[in-house]
Amino acid sequence: MEEGDDYGTGGLMDDPEDYYPSTPPPTTQIFTMGSGKEIVLHLVGHSPTEAHHLWNGAKIISDYFEEDPARVRGKTVLELGAASGLPSLVTGILGAKKVVMTDFPDPDLVMNMQKNIDECDETTEPKGHIAKTIDAAGFVWGGDPAPLLARLSSDEDGSSAARTEERFDVLILADLLFRHSEHGALVKTIRETMKPSRESAAYVFFTSYRPWKKDLDMGFFDVAREAGFEVEQVLEKKLEKPLFENDPGDLDVQKTVKGFVVRWPESPTMTAQDSSSHLSQLQANGFVVIKSILSPSQLELLRTASQQATALARAGQWPHVRTVGKQFPPWNPADARSQGIWGVQHLMHPQLPGHADFAALYFSEEVLGIAKELLLGCGDEHLVMELFNMLVRPERDFELRWHRDDIPPEATDEEEMERLGRPAFHAQYNLALWEDESLVVVPGSHVRARTAAERAAGPFERELPGQLVVRLEPGDIVFYNNNILHRGVYDSGRERATLHGSVGHVAGSGLRARNVLQHGVGAWVDGVDLGGLKDEGERRRAEGMRERLVRMGGESGEVGYSLEG
Repeated sequence: MEEGDDYGTGGLMDDPEDYYPSTPPPTTQIFTMGSGKEIVLHLVGHSPTEAHHLWNGAKIISDYFEEDPARVRGKTVLELGAASGLPSLVTGILGAKKVVMTDFPDPDLVMNMQKNIDECDETTEPKGHIAKTIDAAGFVWGGDPAPLLARLSSDEDGSSAARTEERFDVLILADLLFRHSEHGALVKTIRETMKPSRESAAYVFFTSYRPWKKDLDMGFFDVAREAGFEVEQVLEKKLEKPLFENDPGDLDVQKTVKGFVVRWPESPTMTAQDSSSHLSQLQANGFVVIKSILSPSQLELLRTASQQATALARAGQWPHVRTVGKQFPPWNPADARSQGIWGVQHLMHPQLPGHADFAALYFSEEVLGIAKELLLGCGDEHLVMELFNMLVRPERDFELRWHRDDIPPEATDEEEMERLGRPAFHAQYNLALWEDESLVVVPGSHVRARTAAERAAGPFERELPGQLVVRLEPGDIVFYNNNILHRGVYDSGRERATLHGSVGHVAGSGLRARNVLQHGVGAWVDGVDLGGLKDEGERRRAEGMRERLVRMGGESGEVGYSLEG
């Protein structure tokens, strides 16, 4: 086993300074399936990513699939850290629908994987099937999965090559856990590439080749659980001999292969369309995405209204804005021309052009129907009008720091848990009018205190373990707990108009007062125009929501600001 282990040789085994050994030559191994089929595997001569080994985990997971081909037959498969790609080749032989084998994007590694695909294709009937089914690709764990997901689309099913909502049924991680610093990136890739279904599975098979680090290897599953996944051990097999026969440490540990399955929880996250699961997804993960709640005509109408409001705000003719460089209220409208804006406040203000169109959406059944479901046991009589703002493209790139909306970063673990233990009494959302990849969350962080890594991270840390970029198409809406650990990353080169709203429950008026009233909505709420609501029931509901907000303002007095900066 490599990766810089020090066996205490005191330098006796070091090469002389003038000795430059040649790169070891490539090798070939043959793996025999239970069916008797032989698979010839070419391995690179040496690789800093350890791709020159045929790992025990790869062989045992291949046997595991062959024992029950239904685990992969007819399914889409992604292998991470594939090296020779043995498990990918076996799943292709067993009838997988599509397989993408990946390793570090080194040309030699990718060419070697392709060589194994081509040779397997030559020896597998019908010829051409393996070559058509299996792709080789370079991929860095935790990177943008879009190029991998695009490989799931084909002209045969009429789908677009850019359809990234397609995801993989099966993921394979064979002997990758010794890369302890990459656990977060691996879990991130699972979250972003595995289909949000209870039937999907990430198979993680490995040996602790360095027995003294087996607890660090197992730490991967802690990261997976923190990200909201369920973990189940499905196999433990002791081999006759270890892969590295002269390595130090417990020999039994080195000979043992363990197999685990990582799955979505009972209610899968992300894009499930079953409305009965929305609340479960929100509770488990802190957010839930619902696809396409707007009709094409609604989308066009709101885009027009948003463009008018944004142009007015950029010109300094609308004082209620969020200015670049400042994350939390209050914002100074005088800074709008010099610093630029990243948000337009008070979309239902009676003096803002398009306010009636925004109000019609805010009080619509499309939005409030979901909000009532997420607020659990909530009827129209419990709803409270809260905020409706818009997040827009800044004139220069701008990022928000990691935060929870109503818990300061100085809070202790006990203070965080006390706040997080209170009922939310609100449903907060982002509704995208254009493609949006600005919201970054740490799933599951809404029910726990920050980890040591999260507390130690910088306020603008690019990567936190288990983080996820929430990807929205036009008309998609994401509801999220405002105390989930999250941040915003705003690209000045991409158009953005994302409606940012919240709906409250009357039982939480005291708790929600500061979050809502700090934005100044109480100064104009009486003037909200409900004339655009054509349905009498919707209009009565909206009037009741507005009255409850007015009452909350009258009872709360001075509320101050939740966070500063």
